[in-house]
Amino acid sequence: MSEHTASTPSVSVIGLGAMGSGIARTLLEAGCQVSVWNRSREKVDALVSDGAIACDSPADALKANTHVVVCLTDYAAWKAIIEANDLNDCFEGTCIIQLTTGTIDAVWEHAVFIEEHGGRIADGAVMCYPRDLGTDAGSLLMAGAPDVLEACDPLLRILAPNWTNLGEDIRKPTILSRALMVDVGMTLIGIVNGAALASAGDISLDVFKQHANNVGSILAAEKSRLIEAIQDGNTQETQASITSWGEGQKAVRSVAQSLGTNLVLQDAVKTVFDEGERLGLGEHDLSALVDVFASDPGS
Repeated sequence: MSEHTASTPSVSVIGLGAMGSGIARTLLEAGCQVSVWNRSREKVDALVSDGAIACDSPADALKANTHVVVCLTDYAAWKAIIEANDLNDCFEGTCIIQLTTGTIDAVWEHAVFIEEHGGRIADGAVMCYPRDLGTDAGSLLMAGAPDVLEACDPLLRILAPNWTNLGEDIRKPTILSRALMVDVGMTLIGIVNGAALASAGDISLDVFKQHANNVGSILAAEKSRLIEAIQDGNTQETQASITSWGEGQKAVRSVAQSLGTNLVLQDAVKTVFDEGERLGLGEHDLSALVDVFASDPGS
């Protein structure tokens, strides 16, 4: 393994997509010695021009440093790389900082595999755009053994000064990141659907954007209120019941139908509110819909 001082840490990065390249550049800009490998050489060469060290194989990247960031599209891609390059014996004494998106089972199986082959594992999820890495807006969720996270801390702080330690349960970054993606994804899908409705109704998107921003200003406070209501088990007190919200969504669906737009989102929302009514939650607060999502009746 290469020698390095605490002031100039050395690290390898495997996987140079948008996020992996962003990670490598952020580490380079912080003065780290960064070795990189990617299946397509062009992305390696682009980072070499910024000061990175090219690796000819993933085995070279694993051998170059004790800390190796892996950032790929999914665990299947990482498994394929391991098998194609016969990497099983390359993890001894290496700490894998795994930032690949995966399922709970894939995360667990990978952690067991790394430890069985003499390595250490810190699993995580990046919850920001590449441009936010290295800034206070950087968001990184991590889990692993305390000594592993402590050893990784200098590198993690470069990527996200206020990274979050979720403890030893290696599955938690995946669970929390997907929970947050429900919020982000549905919010963004909703705004796109709203833009489609406005366009179909010959409403200027500039006007739509202005009012969407105004309406959106209430979201932060309302998100906190809903979470706190669920936390406290106080989902009955309300100023707008599930029934009221449901009627509003029926009106949305009616307008969407009249305009001839696709109802796929409205149908999904209708299913949620119908299930809330079926459970007898009609007069409860919107936060009571947590009961709809708490268990899958088909499982």
